Amino acid sequence: MTTVIPTRRRSPSPNKNPRGRGTAAAHDRPIGIRKALNAFAYMSPTWLFMIVIGIIPIGYAAWMALTSQRLGETSSHFVGLANFDRAVFTPEFLAALGVTVIFVVVGLVVQFMIGYLLAVCLNRQLRGFKFARTVLLIPMMLTPIVVGLIWLFMFNPDLGVIHFALNAVGIDVNWLAQPTLARIVVVIVDSWMHIPFVMLMTLAGLASLPEEPLESAALDGANWWQTTRYIVLPMLRPVLTIALLVRCVDIARLFDIIYTTTQGGPGTATQNVSMLAYNNTFQFYQFGYGAAIAIALAVIMFPVYFVYLKLTEI
Repeated sequence: MTTVIPTRRRSPSPNKNPRGRGTAAAHDRPIGIRKALNAFAYMSPTWLFMIVIGIIPIGYAAWMALTSQRLGETSSHFVGLANFDRAVFTPEFLAALGVTVIFVVVGLVVQFMIGYLLAVCLNRQLRGFKFARTVLLIPMMLTPIVVGLIWLFMFNPDLGVIHFALNAVGIDVNWLAQPTLARIVVVIVDSWMHIPFVMLMTLAGLASLPEEPLESAALDGANWWQTTRYIVLPMLRPVLTIALLVRCVDIARLFDIIYTTTQGGPGTATQNVSMLAYNNTFQFYQFGYGAAIAIALAVIMFPVYFVYLKLTEI
């Protein structure tokens, strides 16, 4: 008598069953949608903030630059690129652009030199360097309006402490009444406020440098200048480039300090592009023309933005 052992019938494999194909994908699809919705919920406040604060004002300014909108007109009409033609290709705009370039070039040189020297001194970590670092960072924490008003009082020809100090040594000048001196005042105020930023960035870069190249240079008899030029500065190039690019953009759109100290004067000696756009928008109420000037400055600064984005790999 033979015994028949019952065998369990195998269920068809999901891969071999045509009806079972895509079952896992069908189960994974709701999970993927749920993750996407969760990510959107977390990112929506940031996107909402960017749209309200950034994209909408920029879009409105671009639209306004294409119209003849000004105060007192009930309606404005589309003028195309007429405002840009009037804004860019004029001696007034070119003069303001020249002032902007002067502020950028001189400001970057002054801020880099002084900021680098201060960072080198603080990097030695001598006694009291923490206190000195804290004191040097104070100007960066103040608002530009407050800084401009403080320096305006200091350069005041009647009550300013700088005026009295120069009179004590036989120098009697009105800094805010002469074009060259007024430009120097703007550079001094802006540099005093933002040198701590360059110093802080450079100090962070110096703290991360390896010791081996510096020790090798010292053993080879290299002096301070040779070590700085051929070893330190090349290794600090990424940090210094980012710091100077940030400062370049900030100086190019400088407004607060100029408005509180010189207001673009004497004459138009310190009127940069930002001040020119403000005057045409809020002094002469030519909103379309002022918006065209502001957008023209942004377009001119696009190469700097692209270099910054490439270096930071955003």
